Amino acid sequence: MNEAEIISQSLEAVAERAGDPAPAVFARLFAEFPQAEPRFARDVNGSVRGEMLAMVLNCLMDPGGPYQLHLVRAERLNHDGFGTPSQEFDRFFGVVHETCRDLAGPDWTAEYDTAWRAQIDRVLQGSQ
Repeated sequence: MNEAEIISQSLEAVAERAGDPAPAVFARLFAEFPQAEPRFARDVNGSVRGEMLAMVLNCLMDPGGPYQLHLVRAERLNHDGFGTPSQEFDRFFGVVHETCRDLAGPDWTAEYDTAWRAQIDRVLQGSQ
């Protein structure tokens, strides 16, 4: 099984235990970066949050894909224009990972963790 399949399996465990991880992901993001929350003031229906989470998951499914690498590179610059420093943008991938890990609880495996870390590293290193 490759890393994308392992991540997909881990997301199934998250969904079974917790449903939609988005509220927990953004609660963690705002706890770690309180300055980020005001940037979402106009996202009243959560669509921007949903798109961000979907982008991260899409990138983790194919971290070396040219679309994904260019997307992350472009979004890093785009977010800089919103006042989001690159390190905060990149950290969002870790926030998603850690939140999913916590939501899966005892269903989270070392194999899941290894796959997530490898794919995140590939995305972030490849998009520099």
